[in-house]
This record gives sequence, C-alpha cells and structure tokens, in this order.
Amino acid sequence: MVRYLAISQRLLGEREIALIHHTDCGMVTFSDDAFRQGIEKETGIRPPWSAEAFPDAADDVRQPLRRVPSSPFIPHTGQVRGFVFDVATGRLDEVA
Repeated sequence: MVRYLAISQRLLGEREIALIHHTDCGMVTFSDDAFRQGIEKETGIRPPWSAEAFPDAADDVRQPLRRVPSSPFIPHTGQVRGFVFDVATGRLDEVA
C-alpha cells in the first residue's frame, strides 16, 4: 500500500489519504494459514507469500492508519483517515 500512496502523492499530487475497507469482504472468510495449507496440499509447495487475510475490516484499517504517518516515502501525512463501507446500508463509518 505504501507504494501506491507514494506514487499518488509524489507523481499525481495527492495530499489526502483515505483508507477504505468494506463489510462482507471475502478476505475475512479465511485464515492465511489455512489458505496456504490448502495450496500446499494441492501443489506440494507452500506459498512463500501471505494472502493477508484479516478477521475484522475496521481493525485492518487501523494498522495502516498507524503505519502510514511514519513512512519516509509518503510526504503528506497530515490528513490520513480510515473508513469501513457497509455494503448493506451504504453507510461509510470512520475508523479511529
């Protein structure tokens, strides 16, 4: 994600950052370990990468909210906000 934000700010002139996840996300339906085990069972090779699944959308937004301001690659961190979009209601809730 840092890569995309650095490009957005340094090359496209963006200043504000909005990090958004949504409810009913498929990434909350599995664990990395189970996913990797399934691939290993099928192929005989355990993937060296993580699928980066997460159990809760709001908690997963909070992690980059803490990480982004300390990145030397992202020059404008004064306005970094996080949200979860509820696909059932259309509501956008800010994550603190």
